[in-house]
Amino acid sequence: MPEDSKYSFHKEDHKHTMLVIGVLVVLILVVGAALFYVMTSKPGVPVQPPVNQTNQTPTNMTNQTNITPTCDDGCYYDRAVSQEDLSLCQQISDSGLKQQCYYELSDTSLDACKLVTDDAKRKVCITSFAVSGNDISLCDLLIAGKNDCRNAVDPCLGSSDADLCHALARNDPAECKSDSDCLLNYSLTKDDASTCELIQNAVVSKACVSAIKYTDKCDDLSTPAQKDYCYQLFAIYSDDFLACTQITPDSTYSLDCFSTFAASLHNLSICDQDGFSLNSLWACYRNYSLLSGDLSGCYAIDELATTNRFQCAYEYAKKYGNPSACQAITDTLAQRSTCYEGVIIYYPQNLDWRYCANVTNFEWKNQCYVQSAKLYDDISLCDYVEVDYAKRSCQSSYEANKTG
Repeated sequence: MPEDSKYSFHKEDHKHTMLVIGVLVVLILVVGAALFYVMTSKPGVPVQPPVNQTNQTPTNMTNQTNITPTCDDGCYYDRAVSQEDLSLCQQISDSGLKQQCYYELSDTSLDACKLVTDDAKRKVCITSFAVSGNDISLCDLLIAGKNDCRNAVDPCLGSSDADLCHALARNDPAECKSDSDCLLNYSLTKDDASTCELIQNAVVSKACVSAIKYTDKCDDLSTPAQKDYCYQLFAIYSDDFLACTQITPDSTYSLDCFSTFAASLHNLSICDQDGFSLNSLWACYRNYSLLSGDLSGCYAIDELATTNRFQCAYEYAKKYGNPSACQAITDTLAQRSTCYEGVIIYYPQNLDWRYCANVTNFEWKNQCYVQSAKLYDDISLCDYVEVDYAKRSCQSSYEANKTG
């Protein structure tokens, strides 16, 4: 029965296997149940939150590194100055500190300078930017100190000869723009004979070179009149009246040359030159008085030279508003009255009431005050009239002039 025996063996083996599997399953269930019991029956340990000492909401630690510290006015000021950042000045709330911040940056920032409200501080920084940038329009930003600013940018702004001023300041004759007077004054001031050559007028150019080099270039000119005029200019440019002696004697140029120096040096004797005719001598005396304001030139004219003396006294009286100068006329009272009338009535534009007291003629003295009261619009000048009826006449004349 070998086949039955084989079958019986395999059946028993199968039963044994199933038994082992069952034991394992039971064992797993027991162990699992035990683990479940242990895990569910063990008490948990609670996690205590950190104590909040200041009763504040706990900070999320993960975000602390991204918070920007708060900056107050002092902080903004320090940062603005150190970083030269105008926008930080504008974050300052205190107006006084904000202005101080603007001022601290005003040396380097025109925008900051414009925001400075203190007139003195604003003037300093605006002027500095205007000068450094050669921008005179910036001065218009100022209320106080505008003219000072403009003059700082352009010192020649108020000059009577701006071209000459610029030429001298910049050491450049081209600033004269070919103007002869400018080039002449530049040459004489700079003692630069080469610039004289730029003067188009040949006579002036030669006189300029002669004065600077102190050598005779006038003789190079072609005509006697050109030479005489050149010597006259040479004398004036070099301030040496001896150069007048180079001029043709008793000529117009000679008369003008000696008269000019007599007046400028206040020395009437310079007119007493050999070669002058009497008429030229009287003319020199007359020119001296008119140029210097010294009436002694008129009195130096011989009394017999009536026409010359009258002309001198009359022209002097009109020019200086001094009717008492008419008293230099001694030939006839009619000539003197003509002088008074011309100065006081017909040509009173320069009349100076302070000279009225020196008029020796009573009627013309009163007329002097009457015309002066009208001219100066001052009725109180009538009080200087000594006689009552004449004083009333002066006042009436003044009132009539006002209403008429």
